[in-house]
Amino acid sequence: MSKIVQVAAIALVCSISGCAPVRYYQALAGKSVAEPEPPKIVERGQRAPSHEKVTAMSDGLYLARIRKHGEQRFGVVDRSGRVVIPIGYQYLTDLGGRGFVAIGSQSLRGFDRQGNETSTTLFERELHFRNGQAVAVVKAVVGGSSEERYGVIDTRGKTVIPFEYSGIFESSTDASPTVSWYRVRRDIAGPGEPGKIRAGLLDARGRTVLPIAYYDVSPGIDRQGLDRGWATVFEQEHEGVAVNFITGVRMHRTGGSFYGRTVGYSALLNPPPEALNQYQKMQYRKEHAERYRLELFDTQGKLVYDQSDIGATWDLRGLIAVSRTNKFALLDADGRPLTLFKYDEVKDYGGGQALMVADGKVVCIDAAHAPGTERPARECTRATTKKEGGKPKRRQRDPIAVPAVYPRYRG
Repeated sequence: MSKIVQVAAIALVCSISGCAPVRYYQALAGKSVAEPEPPKIVERGQRAPSHEKVTAMSDGLYLARIRKHGEQRFGVVDRSGRVVIPIGYQYLTDLGGRGFVAIGSQSLRGFDRQGNETSTTLFERELHFRNGQAVAVVKAVVGGSSEERYGVIDTRGKTVIPFEYSGIFESSTDASPTVSWYRVRRDIAGPGEPGKIRAGLLDARGRTVLPIAYYDVSPGIDRQGLDRGWATVFEQEHEGVAVNFITGVRMHRTGGSFYGRTVGYSALLNPPPEALNQYQKMQYRKEHAERYRLELFDTQGKLVYDQSDIGATWDLRGLIAVSRTNKFALLDADGRPLTLFKYDEVKDYGGGQALMVADGKVVCIDAAHAPGTERPARECTRATTKKEGGKPKRRQRDPIAVPAVYPRYRG
């Protein structure tokens, strides 16, 4: 076999297997690919390795940085090039006369100006910072046994949320990626009582949004809904209710989905009798054609749309798609009808827009225009994206302002 044929054969095998040609050659040759080595840690007092000078400090010290394999690590070096604080930390903060705070992958350490370690906190898991904060886990002695306790720290090592929770789950939104919400869990049982784990919701500053009084809090049903203050709380173990922690409105209906500023509920027009067991309910639904009733409410609990005989609903970004007798229609986020039930297909385009197909013709529907307005499909693309710095950016609507104080529910 000629050399050209061999090369072509190798390229063909690589294209089929999805591997890179270099890796395929190494596999044939029996060579192993070396794992990238992390930056070496040079101890205090030794000559500093090759590094960047980030900023000068007092006492002839400066902040040093090493970049390797797409990561960067920080330390402190003196004017003679000797290591004062090893260059291996994610974040390093100069506290002046009080020394330094250094955050590693699983540690929080304090140092004086000479590089002597003054305090150490070790975490049970690696720290992953997002929006300048990270959920951290420590071991704490509770009732004679060691248990994990969760908290949140920032890049300066300050405690944002104290380490007193049995679980913390971070949530953020597409519209407000710099805002984080923390679902927290804690045992609120008194001395001698059985365990009583309850959930609540905190904001990125550690302020109480929803008190720790619920079986569960589910703010992630709709990321945009969370931005607007909507969350589902479970006051009973399997019964959720929608509340808005910004406006204080409480929806008295259980279940439902969030659509921008509107809350929607779908209810069966002919639900199976409650006395039936699960198998009997399944048989009942097979024998009885199911239709749905859609109810949409604004943030004050006012009914803005009520339509029976709805087949299904879909939450789009800024729109609601509904179907009846195999035809689609669109509503805006406030429940205002934008179209008739005449479309065969619907495609979410974001920013309150959608592509609709009827009899093979594709049109653009935009919530910003009058109901019934159809525009060419290409205008959806132009309206959806705009360029900033030469890069397309999806447009956003209705920025959300979060108040300084949140109402409380049920204590």
